[in-house]
Amino acid sequence: MLGTVAERAGAVAPAWADRPWVVWTVFGVLGVLSAGLASASRWMDGAAENGGGPASSARTGSLHPPHVVLQRVRGRDQEISRLRALLKKPDGRFAVLCAAGGMGKTTLAAALAEYARRDGYAVFWIRWRGPESLSDDFIQAAVGCGMPRSAIGAAQSGNDNLPDAVWRHFSRTKKWLLVVDNADEAEQISPEGEGVADYRGWIRPYGRGLLLVTSRDTAPATWGHAADLIRLQPLPAAAGGKVLLDSAPDGGTLVEAETLSSRLGGLPLALQAAGRYVTGSTSRHRDFAAYQTALEEELTALVGADNPRPTDPNVARSTVRRTWEVSLDQLDREGVPLARPLLRQLSLFAEAPVPLAFITPELLTTAVGRPVGQAALDQALTGLERYGLLGVPAEEPGVPGTGPRAGSSVTLHPLVREITALSLTTDETDRLHSYEQAMIDALRSEVTNLRAAGVAGWTTARLLAPHLSLLLDHPALVPSEDACAALNTLADVLGDAGSYALQISLRQTVLAHRVELLGDQHPDTFTARNHFANSLHSLGRYEQSEGIHRQNLADRIRVLGPEHPDSLTSRNNVGYVLQLRGQYAEAASLHSMVLADRTRLLGADHLLTLTSRDNLAKSFDQLGDHTAAATLHTQNIAECTRVLGPDHPLTFTSRDNLAATVNHQGDPGRAAELHRTVFADRSRALGPDHPHTLTSGNNLADALHQMGEHAQAAELLEQTLSGRVRILGADHPDSLATRSQLAVCRSETGRRQRRR
Repeated sequence: MLGTVAERAGAVAPAWADRPWVVWTVFGVLGVLSAGLASASRWMDGAAENGGGPASSARTGSLHPPHVVLQRVRGRDQEISRLRALLKKPDGRFAVLCAAGGMGKTTLAAALAEYARRDGYAVFWIRWRGPESLSDDFIQAAVGCGMPRSAIGAAQSGNDNLPDAVWRHFSRTKKWLLVVDNADEAEQISPEGEGVADYRGWIRPYGRGLLLVTSRDTAPATWGHAADLIRLQPLPAAAGGKVLLDSAPDGGTLVEAETLSSRLGGLPLALQAAGRYVTGSTSRHRDFAAYQTALEEELTALVGADNPRPTDPNVARSTVRRTWEVSLDQLDREGVPLARPLLRQLSLFAEAPVPLAFITPELLTTAVGRPVGQAALDQALTGLERYGLLGVPAEEPGVPGTGPRAGSSVTLHPLVREITALSLTTDETDRLHSYEQAMIDALRSEVTNLRAAGVAGWTTARLLAPHLSLLLDHPALVPSEDACAALNTLADVLGDAGSYALQISLRQTVLAHRVELLGDQHPDTFTARNHFANSLHSLGRYEQSEGIHRQNLADRIRVLGPEHPDSLTSRNNVGYVLQLRGQYAEAASLHSMVLADRTRLLGADHLLTLTSRDNLAKSFDQLGDHTAAATLHTQNIAECTRVLGPDHPLTFTSRDNLAATVNHQGDPGRAAELHRTVFADRSRALGPDHPHTLTSGNNLADALHQMGEHAQAAELLEQTLSGRVRILGADHPDSLATRSQLAVCRSETGRRQRRR
């Protein structure tokens, strides 16, 4: 073997080797260089032994960061500013860039490292490989910052605590940046039996430079009081679009890039993967638009592609499909094995906040096929949130009962949800049926609970709405009739809650499903169409609602007959919409007919009969017959209170309508008193933001205005307008009416002030 190597070496010897004078000249030059390097080395060692500052050659650090072009770090300006401020003045703090995998933590840290290097800082980069190598890496960084080797040796020999010695040196040395990248296993960083937050291991806040840690662990308790946690979020569409154009300048327009960025949820790792694919010489989809279209059919091949070495952590971190498995593996090692099946289960729900109310032990018991306790489930939820795989949504302005103050939901990044569901359907096909059955059971059970919960269930009902249509996607697990019944029940609850936009979505889904399965002339289709039209008028779309109700009335009379209860319902609803549209005479005629038929067919005490009586009384009032209206309203209030109870919504409505009639009779003082009590009762029973409560507030303000209390009326109208715009929208007829009333009140108030 040695002979063979010698022969090969000789065979490739350069021609100048045959010229002795050249050979000796080369050897002479090499000797001079060698002596110079040895002398320089002895000089640098001497400086280090004497406690000098960082050697000039150490300004780039002995542990080099990855190369990042600063201008290509998009959408992180605020984070960069925070990090640069900390770099300049740590003040006893260190930084933690934390987020789920794929969010760009390493890229941002490398950008700061490049900035620090250009500004003359000594930069050191430690890639977490385990506790064994961490000590050596910190020692290298300390020596690079001028720590004498004798001090290192003394600490290693037991005369001093090594981390203490290293950090004493860091506390005396300025202008350094030390990055510990991918420090996900926090419990392995500190001495046994202690946490990172004790600051007795390698992670400490005491240096005069900046320690920057990147980690998937987002828990403040892990890092302690001195950590400045910078939790990365997905990139906004504009920044994500620029990331795509940076990697694929010819991939399409900025609008196309931003659209693709939104589809990928602004996840930097996915954006990088898309950019690489579009510019690939063998790629089939060479622009952003084609790539996005292909995602719907080829998610696995594009961002869901696996790697030949999926178990290699370094490979997994750079692969969209596997990057989150790194965190799940870590949770497995921490003794939280339920985290993986829980994330799989949650990925089957819709792309919307998932109510905590139905993330129960029973859900996971069905999914995994073994008993699951509440403590284990709570531990799994905490672990997923800690590693950034679950989020708690912020409260949505104008949407009561959302966000952390409601304490009611968790979210998944859309791509985490999509790729996790892909992993479930490809890696655990034998368990897929169990996960789907668990979801179906949870959805149906929660609807039953919400129907019985009343007002207390409205928050969860709003959160459940986007998910319930999934019942229709699994006909083998839940009969179509049962699925539609569940959707209608939840829609009723949402209507009670005043959440009409969510309600109409469910109504429309059921209607489309009924038409597809039963045709447009089936009685069940008529019912679904009636519900949909009611949601339309609740949203202020009166003309469209009237058209559908009229068509439905004609169809029901033809198929069911004119006296069928459903036909009477359609006739009542046509009359109701006509009232809203100002066609009072026709509305009164219809309501009179319906009241007579319902009294005869259903009885005087039936809920629908009581509803018709209230509608007819309101028609009389609108036609100017206030005395007849007041008499009928008074009768209806007594009957509603006796049959339904004082807090039933129809009882409130009849009381409110009587107060309005009294106001029209010219007694605004008594009307204000009546409205005030209804307003208080509705606020108590329904909440201050319910549309019916806002109606009472608006009516009270009208009575106050009639009394001449213009300032008080204007204040109440401002509150009502704010609520109506927030809940119903600025263009809803109720919002427009309140805005008009407010303008009149303000004008009258101004006129009176000028008179004074």
